[in-house]
Amino acid sequence: MDIKNLGCINPYTGLLTSKKVTNVKNRTELCKFMCNRTSIRVISREDLMAGMGKPLNLAEKTNVDKLRNSIDIAKGAKVTVEGGFVLTVGEEIVDISGGDLYNRKASEKAAEMASALIMLLRNAGGTANIVAFSTPEYQKWTENVSGVMSYFGIDVSKDFTVNGMKYSKNKEGWWESAANAAAQEAYERQIAANKTYEFADELMKQRITHLSNYYLSTVPESVKEAWQEAMEESGVNPFSDGFSTLSQLVMEHDLMTGGDDKIFGNTVESSLSAVKKILDRNENPLGKVDEKKAESLQREKKFYSTLLGKLKKIK
Repeated sequence: MDIKNLGCINPYTGLLTSKKVTNVKNRTELCKFMCNRTSIRVISREDLMAGMGKPLNLAEKTNVDKLRNSIDIAKGAKVTVEGGFVLTVGEEIVDISGGDLYNRKASEKAAEMASALIMLLRNAGGTANIVAFSTPEYQKWTENVSGVMSYFGIDVSKDFTVNGMKYSKNKEGWWESAANAAAQEAYERQIAANKTYEFADELMKQRITHLSNYYLSTVPESVKEAWQEAMEESGVNPFSDGFSTLSQLVMEHDLMTGGDDKIFGNTVESSLSAVKKILDRNENPLGKVDEKKAESLQREKKFYSTLLGKLKKIK
């Protein structure tokens, strides 16, 4: 095996390959197949920054309702924080004025609170669905939101509402809007549905068809029919977890043979042999198996065991 050839990516499967695959007729369509947007949500800092120039969706006037633990924040709302610094809400940003500029600690804290308030208002107003990009950033944002809301007179020991949007602590202990919580719940429901064949969304079904056609491109029609029946009867989507036992064995076979990634071959017998190898690796996985991986292996086992039974009948 030529080491220098390792490192190319097969654009059809997204796997490491020993040879470059160039026969890509429509990269836009290919991207739609390979980028399963219901399994992973991606947003860049550039996407977020693009929304920063938009006006904030603010209330008509500022009002604090301590009974309901809610606050309406309008343009011009002011709050004095540590060190005498004053945060003033503008159309797009939160200005900082006053205070002792030589008090570096208080100055930095005021800046952090101003930044957190901007993102809180954008999130509450629907112009930013994400407020941080990492666990430390989210923790810091939550800390500063709690701080600035306390200065506004809001009780952050319990849920509160900003400009009509309710905020509660999620399971990680971070502030999360009701809208984001609902979106997350819907996202998790779809992730679960995508692990099935019957209830997968349209994009996932396109991906299932695309990958099935790729991996089974050399097999007899009887094997393709058995594959389809196995998905329907087992209820399992064999491609829902990304890097699967199948993809692992395909990549290994590709690298060992110098470019052959068709492990199912072109006969029923070769397909049967490949399925047996998949089930054997499924029973003896490489590396550590955590709870999530164990669930994935169980789904795989159900599908390939069903497929094995069907292939034995047509052999």
